[in-house]
Amino acid sequence: MNIIYHNRHPNDEAEKELNATYVSFDELIAQSDVLSIHASFTPDQKDLFNGPVFEKMKENAIFINTARGGFQNEKDLYEALVSKQIWGAGLDVTNPEPMSKESTLLELSNVCVLPHIGSATMEARTGMARIAAENIIAFSKGDKIPYCANPEVYSVSS
Repeated sequence: MNIIYHNRHPNDEAEKELNATYVSFDELIAQSDVLSIHASFTPDQKDLFNGPVFEKMKENAIFINTARGGFQNEKDLYEALVSKQIWGAGLDVTNPEPMSKESTLLELSNVCVLPHIGSATMEARTGMARIAAENIIAFSKGDKIPYCANPEVYSVSS
């Protein structure tokens, strides 16, 4: 299997470990048989995968998004799938989330939509359990919890 990737910066360690090759975004789009997104989302990346991008992909390409739904323009993705610009799509994330049960993507046989379970690995779930336990222990001791989602509560006077 030939692994190519794009990132803001090449990752020498990943290249060695996975025998992967860094390519430009345009090369990634044009060469990928399976294009799988695993990235942090920023607002400037909204609809990064849109009509013009899908047009550059191979007709046998599969688009997979397990990152964030904002990466894909779902109207353009639908059009690319219906017009056979790309072969299929696997979506663990949608835009909006949750996906409307009226979404036209759900009508297509070449789309697989999952209920945002991409993080459901043993490693991720074990880490989540550890963090929850550390928070409970700290709270029960009267300490600040180490993984507080809203730490500003500590600066509010009672």
